[in-house]
Amino acid sequence: MDKQTISKFRYENLRNEAHVEFNETYLGVVDRHEPEELKIKPQFDEYKRLFVIEVDSLDIVRKSEYTVEIEAQNNVRNKTFRSMVNAVKSGVDHFNASKQAAAKRINVVLLRYGNIATKPLDEETAAIEDLIRELNDNHSADVSTLELAEFLTQLNLQNVRFKELMNERYDEMTQRPQVRMKEARRDVDKALREMLDMVEALVKVDGYAKYEALIVALNVIAERYRNQLAQSAGRRKTNVKTN
Repeated sequence: MDKQTISKFRYENLRNEAHVEFNETYLGVVDRHEPEELKIKPQFDEYKRLFVIEVDSLDIVRKSEYTVEIEAQNNVRNKTFRSMVNAVKSGVDHFNASKQAAAKRINVVLLRYGNIATKPLDEETAAIEDLIRELNDNHSADVSTLELAEFLTQLNLQNVRFKELMNERYDEMTQRPQVRMKEARRDVDKALREMLDMVEALVKVDGYAKYEALIVALNVIAERYRNQLAQSAGRRKTNVKTN
């Protein structure tokens, strides 16, 4: 890629929370580089205006998801997940060498997934499914050694129940916020591309030096999120192949 080109990727593939986070980061960077001085103030202002609408839409989506029952079920599965993690951590220091080795191997897997309980609801559900599948398919001996099968069974049942509750909420009324969110995201993506296209056009007129700092900063951010998407896709592809 030409160093004067702003790195772009499929923003629409980001999950809702990541999409908001990404654009919030982009807005902050552009704002610090004086959009008026860079001659992109109109495009920046429109991008910022539409982003506010997206944030508001995300708040509505979140509220539609958090019924009392759903939140309670989420807490149940989180408790089971944390209990399992604690059991594995205890096993790392176990006096039995076999259990200690098994715990260390499973702990590597848990560290790769991170604290699943802090993820957005849809991401947590998918992550739990992936984790259970990976542990059962690729680490069954270690699961047996540490007696984690019951944890995994309970976590799976709780996760399935959580999905059922969420599906029950996805009736006509709860679909409306999702539609609004999709539209808001689409508008933000369009405004972002228009602003970036303007920057690239101005580079040809005013020279690269004036926009170098901004382009470098934006490309670093884009690369981070592109890698995030690639890792997520790669992990899911691996799990599909092992089934």
